Amino acid sequence: MGDDARRVITLLTDFGGSDPFVGVMKGVILEINPDAVIVDLYHGTTAHDPSEAAFVLVTSYRYFPKGTIHVAVVDPGVGGPRRPILATCDGHLFVGPDNGLLGPIAERGGPSSVRAITAARYFLQPVSATFHGRDVFAPVAGHLSLGAEPDRFGHPIEDYVRLTLPRPSQRGARSITGEILHVDRFGNLVTNIAGGDLELLASERPMTSLVVQIAGRTAPIVAYYAQVAPGAPGAVIGSADYLEIFVHQGDASRLLRVGRGAELVISSEKAEPGA
Repeated sequence: MGDDARRVITLLTDFGGSDPFVGVMKGVILEINPDAVIVDLYHGTTAHDPSEAAFVLVTSYRYFPKGTIHVAVVDPGVGGPRRPILATCDGHLFVGPDNGLLGPIAERGGPSSVRAITAARYFLQPVSATFHGRDVFAPVAGHLSLGAEPDRFGHPIEDYVRLTLPRPSQRGARSITGEILHVDRFGNLVTNIAGGDLELLASERPMTSLVVQIAGRTAPIVAYYAQVAPGAPGAVIGSADYLEIFVHQGDASRLLRVGRGAELVISSEKAEPGA
């Protein structure tokens, strides 16, 4: 086989690891293309919630080679009228349900970057009403990995479901209000506040002059985890360039008793909460 057969396919789902769903999807892909390189991106995203998966996808895809095919399946509307879609962005391909999961990617891809997948000849038959990851999205990815062009799968659309990830809001000149978008396996609380947002807020002061207020607690912004004592909370710009709240050698989600959707405020040390 040629180089196309070695294309990378990533899998992002809410399937977890206690059922055979992910393994079956891999089997379908490998039956079509035994040389495909399959990477488990993440299978622990919140069940039935496309927004968290959208955030994970948009902060992860660029670390894979151009030409990678990303299969994203968080699909509470499976079996219903929602469409399967294929999106392109930055030389990558994305396959998933039209429920907003691929919305942020599609917005980056620009006009005509999204197609409704209507070519049923690429599906496993019969198509189950409960497992389109196996019967639709996995086989489409397998055929794409063999070099099938996107235009074979369906026509361009512009009415795909938009999903806008929450943005932080400025509160006066000295504070920003943000939101927790993701909780990782360490209990770190990943926010929607990017490093650039903090740089603007800090202005001519060092970023470490800012503090986080969340769940009645205050945490300093530091350069790395070990700058606070074990068991103490802090905040740091994480690897995805978003602020994350952590507990050194602990679990911030458990200590603060907060999760996705929780609000936080970033302010200067001298600013009053809500200033």
